[in-house]
Amino acid sequence: MSAGAYNFEIEQGCDLSKTFTWKNSAGVAINIAGYTIRMMARNDYGDVTPVITLSTVTPPGGIAIVGDGSAGQFTITMTAAATAALNFSILKYDLEVVAPLPAGTVTRLLEGTITLSKEVTK
Repeated sequence: MSAGAYNFEIEQGCDLSKTFTWKNSAGVAINIAGYTIRMMARNDYGDVTPVITLSTVTPPGGIAIVGDGSAGQFTITMTAAATAALNFSILKYDLEVVAPLPAGTVTRLLEGTITLSKEVTK
């Protein structure tokens, strides 16, 4: 399965909350209970240090699985304070889901760009 292309914008100084549902090719939600979801964004693919790192392992300001995960829903979140500290124009990102062990299968679910809408009112 190829990753879905999804470009989005972060409004600097505002809370970020984007909810997604992972479904199979038949449109049925995939149960993600026990899965790890992780996302990194960098200025360029070869950059050593990511500008944004989010994960279900390190909330708050990360990725949360909504409910029990059986509905395949997860939400990317960042606080207003976290987005206020950002300073970039456009980043490249991808988002991966990791199945629980023993399988541990990694699937790239989304990829694309993140644009920062700069804050004027502070």
